[in-house]
Amino acid sequence: MKSALFVDFDNVFTQLRALQPAAAERFARQPIEWIRWLIESLEIPEPHESDARRRILVRRCYLNPNWYQTFRHAFLRAGFEIVDCPPVTSQGKTSTDIHMVLDIIELLQHETRYDEFIVLSADADFTPVLRKLRRYDRRTSVLAIGFPSAAYQASADLLIDERLFIEQALGLAGEAPEPAPMPAAPSIAQTPAADPNEPPAPPSRPATPEELLQIAERIEAAVAQSAVPVSAGQLASRLRQAFGPVLEQWNGQGSFKAFFRSLGLDRLVWLTGSGGRIADPARHAVEAYGLPDADAKVIADTAPMALDGLPVSEVWAGHEALLPVAREVCQLTGAPLLAPPVVRAVLDALCADLGQQAYEPTETARRVRTACLARTPAIDVSLRDVVFLLRGMQLNGHVFGRGQDDARTLAQRLFNQVLFLCQREQMVIDEAAKVMIRQWIAGDLIG
Repeated sequence: MKSALFVDFDNVFTQLRALQPAAAERFARQPIEWIRWLIESLEIPEPHESDARRRILVRRCYLNPNWYQTFRHAFLRAGFEIVDCPPVTSQGKTSTDIHMVLDIIELLQHETRYDEFIVLSADADFTPVLRKLRRYDRRTSVLAIGFPSAAYQASADLLIDERLFIEQALGLAGEAPEPAPMPAAPSIAQTPAADPNEPPAPPSRPATPEELLQIAERIEAAVAQSAVPVSAGQLASRLRQAFGPVLEQWNGQGSFKAFFRSLGLDRLVWLTGSGGRIADPARHAVEAYGLPDADAKVIADTAPMALDGLPVSEVWAGHEALLPVAREVCQLTGAPLLAPPVVRAVLDALCADLGQQAYEPTETARRVRTACLARTPAIDVSLRDVVFLLRGMQLNGHVFGRGQDDARTLAQRLFNQVLFLCQREQMVIDEAAKVMIRQWIAGDLIG
């Protein structure tokens, strides 16, 4: 597969630096390492030939020389063409996006047919060009650090998970635990081939309990990270590619749908129509994508527990008026649907923790979750949701450990970030809706 790589250096570097400074440094100083990962390890977007291999023929890095000149030599050594994009406004705005778009369109008309365009940027301005590439039957793979818009995600064929990039491409520990790594398919060198010119297909076999657990965790993670229900076909293809012989016959179930049911993922539902989609009713507007495969009662039965084992409807007791707005925001932006008492508990636990210990992404999130569980009644908020809130504050400009880690400041940062996500998704928010979002996120902390 002939690929062209476009790196919006300023965008990726600044977003990584806000979340994990060590990752930003590794990205800027060792591009050869993550380029190797892109070529050798990153999956290829569907559809593609079974023996397809990625060849990155074009490597372009768009960089502001006024601020990031010290990283230039590392990208030159990695075979990149450097496109200088100095500031063109007094606010520091560069012309990176227009340079990238023009270069992508130029390559689209090039005599060499580039099969895949890899874009490293979370700038939603690139959404139209991704759609244009799709119309020309080209594959697109996108790395978007932070919270990419739903339209940006939907316009790409492959969204490179930022935690996967940080852990595998950059070789650093992520901010939160991920499901166990997928087992590699048996090496073809271990199996004698009938035809020395054709590598044999590994024999199918039943999945072990550990492998079934890993597959279930991968499905749950894919749904949790998506702002919309996940395409069953795309998910099935990726699982099959990763697990090889284990899923040759879907572990004896005959189809992915039957296999999905056999995993017992009670929190998730299968939606009919459009080839099937997998959704979390607590986060996704299932009625907009299809009907649950079972009767409607499954939606209520699969609602997550959030406060000492109570269902969502009881957790929101006293805040019922805020639930419709909060649900709409979460369905649109991918934010976790946390009841006001849960958000307040996280903020209080975070303030208490930062008053005693320095901020460290993974450990702080774990301690905050533990503190919430220790409350009476216990508040069971997932580690992933805690990380989402912490990163939201950081992406809105907050720097932990500088003497401004009080509940009011943190709540304001979180509220501002939620409003930004809504505006980016073009959600119309009137003053009444804004007041309700503020009450949901901050309660009486900000007026």
